[in-house]
Amino acid sequence: MKKINLSLSSVVMAVAIVILGFFIFKGLKSFADKERAVTVKGLSERIVDVDNANLSISYAVGGNEMNQVLTEIEHNNGKIKDFVKSKGLTEQEISIGVPVIKDKKNQEYGSEQYITYRYYATVKITLISNKVSNVRDVEMNQFELFKEGINLIKQDYYYDESNRNTYSFTKLNDIKPEMIKESITNAKKSADEFAQSSKSKISGIKSAHQGQFEIIPTDNPLKVKLRVVSTIEYFIK
Repeated sequence: MKKINLSLSSVVMAVAIVILGFFIFKGLKSFADKERAVTVKGLSERIVDVDNANLSISYAVGGNEMNQVLTEIEHNNGKIKDFVKSKGLTEQEISIGVPVIKDKKNQEYGSEQYITYRYYATVKITLISNKVSNVRDVEMNQFELFKEGINLIKQDYYYDESNRNTYSFTKLNDIKPEMIKESITNAKKSADEFAQSSKSKISGIKSAHQGQFEIIPTDNPLKVKLRVVSTIEYFIK
């Protein structure tokens, strides 16, 4: 009787081990299947029109009498404002900076024999507007100001970043959702193509990463390229 019970127990234990082994095998296989993954990237690009302009116009004035210099500055500011307005911009879009005036005679290490004018002044006028085409028209026709006797100068960008002429796109948040969706769709297409080539199937997303949006200048200053890349890792089975 004991032998029968012992044999029965052994059979039951053996069956249990087999069943347990089967489920362990299935579990490991399922885990291994889930760990099979492919990483793909999806790109979205758009060329869009800029919607904001920031243009600086700088000029210089020299003279030996302070009143003469100030009068010329006033005169030049009026000419520039009239020129800018003739291109379709308004008073509110024009900002005239405070003149920077240097007294060369009293300047340290100065030598009177090398001084052409005692006073030297620079003035910067800034245009900020969403009428980018009008601002571009001003920029491309500044030669008209030279003909008016205004001594335009180019400020050193290295020392003053604010002098850079900028055309920018400010409505990125409006177009972000659509571009993100497109980049994800393109990533899924790449994953599907990989699965089809490898005779497998996509079974879900393991991880996803959205890259930074890039705003890239183009050959046309009134247009920029928007670019984003989404990186997605898919489970395959």
